[in-house]
Amino acid sequence: MTFDIRSEGGGVTGVLRSGAQTIVAPLQKGAAFVVNPVVDAVDTLTNLASLQEEVRALEAELAEKEAQLVAVQDDLAILEFYEQLYELEATGSDLGRTPAQVIGQPEAFDGALIIDKGSSSGIVVGQPVIDTSGYVVGSVQRVTSGTATIVPITVGPSGVAVAVGSQIGTVLPQVTTNVMRLTLDNAEEPVFAGDRVVTSSGSVRFPAGYPVGRIVADVAPTADALSAEVEPFVQPEALRVVVVLAWPPDPITPITPDTTTTTSSTTTTIPGEGSSTTTSPEDDG
Repeated sequence: MTFDIRSEGGGVTGVLRSGAQTIVAPLQKGAAFVVNPVVDAVDTLTNLASLQEEVRALEAELAEKEAQLVAVQDDLAILEFYEQLYELEATGSDLGRTPAQVIGQPEAFDGALIIDKGSSSGIVVGQPVIDTSGYVVGSVQRVTSGTATIVPITVGPSGVAVAVGSQIGTVLPQVTTNVMRLTLDNAEEPVFAGDRVVTSSGSVRFPAGYPVGRIVADVAPTADALSAEVEPFVQPEALRVVVVLAWPPDPITPITPDTTTTTSSTTTTIPGEGSSTTTSPEDDG
């Protein structure tokens, strides 16, 4: 390429610089067109990686905060339980109470609850179980040294003897629904929606007066029979703490009016004489 220095009227250096710039400028533009998107892409990937790292850090922090929240909720639940238990004890009842945490929840085909107290804590089969509000939950079915299985009244095969006002009847669970069925055999009065259903004095499974549920709808007796739906106060799947009642006071040999005292005799053999004497409690004074 030939530069006409004279026509430019400048120095040699100026003319060469100008000519070189004229030649290089298009190349620079082409290089920038190719390189700049690559640089931008690298920057974008770097920023994306940084953002992903920040997101992971925030997710970890969120998980930690959620765990702390769950721990606080557990503490509040335990505090609420002890407050309710204190109020329950203050209402006046001489029945022994053993609070226990629910460690196994009802499943689709097994409505039983597992609690963290067993025979080592004085739990025995047949004892009634209530929640911290005093509502009937169920009864103890099986016991190990450290756990017990509770069958709720909403799924158990046995009915509960109850009272609605002055009328006595039985409530039984229903397989296809959460409500229970109340039957009054000698009904003389209707029952109304909202009426409380409580355990009766004729119950052999629960002490009298503990709330079971409420009547769902008004029902009048037909002849001398009445059947009504009862909504239980307790939903077993929502329980976290229950209370096992020491009832009857002596579950092995309960004290009843039918208990009788039997006399016993002891036979004593005198060595070497081949004779014996029999002593009764009356003879011993």
